[in-house]
Amino acid sequence: MIDDKVLNISSEVETTLDEEDAANYYMAREIVQEVVNFGVNQITLLKIIELLALEVENREHMLALIECAKQKPVLTNSSIIT
Repeated sequence: MIDDKVLNISSEVETTLDEEDAANYYMAREIVQEVVNFGVNQITLLKIIELLALEVENREHMLALIECAKQKPVLTNSSIIT
């Protein structure tokens, strides 16, 4: 029998993963690390996200991801003290 793993996403959220899910999560993190190590800028990173979204099987998820990646940032007056 496969032992369940516990993944602590934050102090408030706890998700139980089986071995296959844990392996998939690890592989996804490795891919992200490779992309980051490649040295992509934000524009390229958003284009990668958009292109990966096209591979998602669920159409609603695909459209939501693409819409999110294509959104222009909203510029606001920052209250950061420098």
